[in-house]
Amino acid sequence: MDQLKNEIKSKVRIQYNECFEFARAIGYLCERYGKLLPEGVVISETDEKVKEKLKAKVSKDMLKEIRWLYDNLNISGIIEAYSVDYHTATVDEMLFAIEGSDDVIFCNYLGGIYISKYKARYYRDWSEVKHSVELMKNYIRECQVIDDSTRKNVVKCFEAPRDTRKKVITGLRKFYQEAYSKVKNSVEKVLSEVQKKYMEQLFLTPTDFVNRYFKKEFRMQNGSWPYRMTIHISLFDPVDLKRLSIHDYIGQEGYVVLGKEAIQYYDDENQSHIMCRFLKAISDENRLTILKQLSIKPSYGQEIAGKLKLTPATVKHHLAMLEEMNLITASKSEHKIYYNINYAVITQGFEDVRNYLM
Repeated sequence: MDQLKNEIKSKVRIQYNECFEFARAIGYLCERYGKLLPEGVVISETDEKVKEKLKAKVSKDMLKEIRWLYDNLNISGIIEAYSVDYHTATVDEMLFAIEGSDDVIFCNYLGGIYISKYKARYYRDWSEVKHSVELMKNYIRECQVIDDSTRKNVVKCFEAPRDTRKKVITGLRKFYQEAYSKVKNSVEKVLSEVQKKYMEQLFLTPTDFVNRYFKKEFRMQNGSWPYRMTIHISLFDPVDLKRLSIHDYIGQEGYVVLGKEAIQYYDDENQSHIMCRFLKAISDENRLTILKQLSIKPSYGQEIAGKLKLTPATVKHHLAMLEEMNLITASKSEHKIYYNINYAVITQGFEDVRNYLM
């Protein structure tokens, strides 16, 4: 057991990355100042002041520009992808990497991240087309996806990749210089203190640390832990655990963004409360039937009501509860709100219950 603990401690790094937090700050602003926090999680006054200061530095025009990049290009994902693949530690290095990449490389990031976000479907695999801008453009133009307006915008970006790259760099640089740089030092100061708490927890209870924060993907195997993981602690995404990638599959190395308040969120008492709410959410027959319908295909409220012979008010009530638990996600298309089943959260919910009981 001591050997396993030492192995984990030697393979996990907790390391601040400016690019990751820059991406999280954009997500925080573009999601209307962040997601609702789960019960049991409290944000400090210091953190709130940092967020308020960032909001105060962002003009309406700047927010509109950044939100366009976020909604259509999933710019946070592109920032993280470049940072991981080019090993950039600062925003300037990341922007230089984007600026220096050719059209094919840039479009590969753009299209791959779009497909992942919107779950686009096509008869060809992305790996078959990612070597040609024209093939990638045709793939995006012809793939099946709910949000058709976004697809049209992305196709336009593929038609002029250099102009798109320039728009991305200009927008991100402006946001960094006029807004994010004003809070950067405060963010780093807060996170340096929190990082010490996580490092202490890792040092004292490494196996518990892995089981608590890495969950299903990076569990121990046959008494060994084969991964090398770098963790970035986030202020702007205070709870979520985001697995950016296992970017070296042979060496089994990867990156994780972990919310700074995960210590509160993954507390045993809080987790038991969350699991009870999860089980309650899926134990209702109507909600379970709605989830089954959404597993077949994304649907909007009236469509669900008609198929399941429920009143719109009843469906609205159940959808609200499922969305509150993040068991479903919503996206707008052609003046309708479509709901998608969130397989990752449901899978993790069952996994958490299993691990709690066994």
